[in-house]
Amino acid sequence: MTGASIRTARELIAATGATSSWDDPATQEVFEAIAHDVEASVTAAPPLLPGALRITSALAEVGLAQAIVSASPRKIVENVASALGDVFAVLVTGDDGVGAKPDPRPYATAVERLDLSPEDCVVVEDSPTGAASARGNGIHVVQIGAQKHFPADPGLVVVPDLASITPHLLLWAQR
Repeated sequence: MTGASIRTARELIAATGATSSWDDPATQEVFEAIAHDVEASVTAAPPLLPGALRITSALAEVGLAQAIVSASPRKIVENVASALGDVFAVLVTGDDGVGAKPDPRPYATAVERLDLSPEDCVVVEDSPTGAASARGNGIHVVQIGAQKHFPADPGLVVVPDLASITPHLLLWAQR
């Protein structure tokens, strides 16, 4: 269920036949049990990509505001944010009810909460749905991966991995 919205995760639970529908209270109970197990795993060993702590620390040192935009439940995102040094001014999570990527609303919410304009932001993304969400707001994207998700999009720059990102690259990508 990686990358799935909370509603999509609940729909998948119901689709297994374990519960009658996505909005069945039993589905919520199953989802909460799964989320609890994931939260415990994330707390015990946060799944940080190589370079994540270095870049978030470097951005904090130069005073750039940072946000996490995720479809995961808030507690899980808070654990990851803590492992990265609590340098985030904003967390937008699946619990906020603003939709899920590729809908533009999650990134629009982050921009609004940061009190910035999309032109002042750069998003680091590894998924096509996340890149589409950010680009739907006119935000430039630094995409992690080998192949550009949207080849004709000039607002998307590709780097091989998170360890390749520097504050200078993010400031350049913003233009």
